[in-house]
Amino acid sequence: MSDERPTLLPQPKNLTRRQGAFRLNADTQILLLPDAEDGVVRAARSLQGEIARATGLTLPLVRTARPARTTNVILLAGDPEAAAAYLPGTQWPTEALREHGPQAYWVDVTTDRVVAGGRGAEAAHYAAQTLRQLVRVEGASLPALEIIDWPSLAYRGVMVDVSRGKVHTLETLQRVVDELSLHKMNVLQLYTEHTFVFPHHPRIGAGCGSLSGDDMMTLDAYARERFVELQPNLNSFGHMAHILALPEYRHLAEAEIGWSLDVTNEETYALLDGMYADLLPAFSSTLFNAGCDETWDLGKGRSRELTEEIGVGRVYLQHILRLREIAARYGRRIQIWGDILLHHPELVAELPEDVILLDWHYEAEEDYPSVRTFAESGRRFWVCPGTSSWNTLFPRIENANGNIRTLARLAAEHGGEGLLNTDWGDHGHYQPIGQSWYGYLYGGEQAWAGGQTPDEVFDANLGRLFFGPAGQQIVEAVRALGRLNALEGMPLRNASRSVYMLLDEPLVGEATPEIPAETLREIERVAGEAEATLRTHLGAAEHPEDLEDMAFSARLMGYAARKTAACQALRADLAALGEGRGDAEAVLSSGLSTLRALEHELVELTERFREVWLARARYSEIGISLGHLQGLRARMARAGDWLAERRAAVQQGESPDYGLTGYAEEADYLVLGQRGARRWRELGLR
Repeated sequence: MSDERPTLLPQPKNLTRRQGAFRLNADTQILLLPDAEDGVVRAARSLQGEIARATGLTLPLVRTARPARTTNVILLAGDPEAAAAYLPGTQWPTEALREHGPQAYWVDVTTDRVVAGGRGAEAAHYAAQTLRQLVRVEGASLPALEIIDWPSLAYRGVMVDVSRGKVHTLETLQRVVDELSLHKMNVLQLYTEHTFVFPHHPRIGAGCGSLSGDDMMTLDAYARERFVELQPNLNSFGHMAHILALPEYRHLAEAEIGWSLDVTNEETYALLDGMYADLLPAFSSTLFNAGCDETWDLGKGRSRELTEEIGVGRVYLQHILRLREIAARYGRRIQIWGDILLHHPELVAELPEDVILLDWHYEAEEDYPSVRTFAESGRRFWVCPGTSSWNTLFPRIENANGNIRTLARLAAEHGGEGLLNTDWGDHGHYQPIGQSWYGYLYGGEQAWAGGQTPDEVFDANLGRLFFGPAGQQIVEAVRALGRLNALEGMPLRNASRSVYMLLDEPLVGEATPEIPAETLREIERVAGEAEATLRTHLGAAEHPEDLEDMAFSARLMGYAARKTAACQALRADLAALGEGRGDAEAVLSSGLSTLRALEHELVELTERFREVWLARARYSEIGISLGHLQGLRARMARAGDWLAERRAAVQQGESPDYGLTGYAEEADYLVLGQRGARRWRELGLR
């Protein structure tokens, strides 16, 4: 008997290995109880399809009043008592399944037969996914074992941003559902600000690739069949910039910045009621994430007088209660982000008990006291870590893992109901989804295990199960890319400098001087090696587009490092020229040649960026991200022109000024959210 644990995600809580194996062959049958629920039948179909893909065997589903034989069969059942009577000799762990709730499942593999399932269709589904994973790795020879397993958190899911520039195709979102389902996650949310087709407000979602009610109903049905709950998500307070920029809604802004809704205007609630009426009926879930985070301008505009009278916290609470009332008209219970209420903990007790708090944090910490704050309030809550895939060219995996693991553990210890792993798309959602799978599945693992799975165990299982035979090398490349974000000079709060290096102005940008030369050399080396590894295995990958996404990001990181190193050297040479040292014409010619070459390479990278985006997302608002790259090209061209002007002066026997003060005053060196942050400061709102 081997002590080696099989390759499974998530890891089962109780697993016992036995001698031998159950060997699938052409005569193997998949048995169903005569009154098997539709959900159990669908789970059996998913197993049937996995076996066919992995082994070439097309096994029949057999639903009969009594089995014709008791060996060489796989019984999948959602009724332990009926299953025990149906297939004599099986000893279902009925008490354990009852004790651990409706998602607890059992898998029993002997050399003669396989019995799997639990108390209901959802448990049978999880048992079937475990068998699918075993088949995917082991093929036709399943190791003899017994598993009794259950989740630490009832809700385990992912929130995908579809409002910061990128709206994924329906096919991509269905793939997300498939992966969540296979890995025992049961929630998907699509973060929405404006990218929905609202019949009552058609201008809101126009021209940005919005998902329609038809899309949502299609995805909802697809997810429901796979035991994934598609929960509606619509920010309903702050983060309203897209809507408030439209002339017909501008008067509903709290302040000039156009960020939060004006809670003193009844038209605000008429707008939200219309949007809810259009959105919510497309979903079967009774839960609804109404958002309401980061209301930075609340009380600083039209609600100033009211907040001075009763306080910012109470104004915020009154808005939440209005949203709860509107959502209830459409049969929904609301979730809200918990960040604002953490500043007003005395008001949490006034929330109705059916409001669920979402406790979000995105930086790795050893503890998050807010979890205890919400737990002690007696209110229902979920924890919300993140994939750390935004504000960076490649996910900050070291940060994400610590963030996810700790929040999962605290939620399990303090009565949290769920974990919603967020995948944001700040500043144009330029990152491709292929590099988010690691974070999605790591979140599912830790939510199921209560934050107890070591990284090395997860990595080994992810490699073999998700990426296939070359999985170890692929995961090593992924982890190596992630570690680059932790090198000296790279870490930022909720970001890494990688994307700022890429977009930085060549001569006066703020990010370029912050990166040590050793860091740049390591980024270029590791990114090149990782790209080569990922491209080597493209042909054998089940989903080569995932490897292509990550390979392209590795290429961007290598480019950003080379660009930054070149710009550091050029800045040093210009400083020397200003002090009267160096060959001016040689320095200026070399710098100009370097910038022109980098600009030329950027043209190719921009076109490849477009191709990677359109492979899995609608055209939507790609212009935001393309604008970043086009802005970089313009900054490079302007810097090149500046160098060319000075070279021409030198060639004419003149001594030009190499100081960059005047250049900086005219240069466009604000990238990503820096311009918006400056506007907030100018208006005195932050």
